[in-house]
Amino acid sequence: MTLLRSLLFGVFFYGGIVVLGTLYLPLLILPRKVGMPFFLFFVDYSMACMRLLTGMTYRVHMADGASLPEGAAIYAAKHQSAWETIAFNRVIPGAVFVLKRELLRVPFFGWYLWKAGHIAVNRSAGASAMRAMVSAGKEVIDRGGNIVIYPQGTRVAPGVDAPYHPGVFALYKALNLPVVPVALDSGRLWRRNGIIKRAGVVTVSILPTIEPGLDRKTFMERLESSIEAEVMRLDRSNDAGPR
Repeated sequence: MTLLRSLLFGVFFYGGIVVLGTLYLPLLILPRKVGMPFFLFFVDYSMACMRLLTGMTYRVHMADGASLPEGAAIYAAKHQSAWETIAFNRVIPGAVFVLKRELLRVPFFGWYLWKAGHIAVNRSAGASAMRAMVSAGKEVIDRGGNIVIYPQGTRVAPGVDAPYHPGVFALYKALNLPVVPVALDSGRLWRRNGIIKRAGVVTVSILPTIEPGLDRKTFMERLESSIEAEVMRLDRSNDAGPR
């Protein structure tokens, strides 16, 4: 049954990309603000498909001492699956993602990532990629968005260690903005590889904000330790049974 429901989700999700992607083509030549309600409709459609076809829902948990900043911020999140690339558009107000440039080449999907104003990074460009990311980040903040970055740079399966990269610190220092660490456990329901989508509740944990002004070593240690400790707590909670 899980396999069947996962296959049905795939049909409706990817079918939706093709159908809506075709219908939305005129939006590519219109101002970004005109297209955003339509792009968010696709997000809502995708979340509805998850809920109805796979039984996957989510909840947002505010850790002790955590709160969403009133102004602009950088959200540094754990990345375990494709789930958060969709759901964060509703979880995080005005979310604009830092993503690899290759995604812009994906038909339909990539075109609308570009039009929505996400920050595409050429990861092979070294220091120039950092400068371009910071410049694009300033534009995002100027238009009232919030930046979402995955500090590990890619999806990391539950239980797997991967380093935290300095790109998040470059944004933190250059933009002088608070960073909100975000932990989650999406990978246990939506695997990094494979088609199976399992029923259950994804928990997104918003952790205490890291205010501007820290040096690189202190910042990176605090960011990694807070996220990884919360991921471990979520894993123990899932092992113990339903919350």
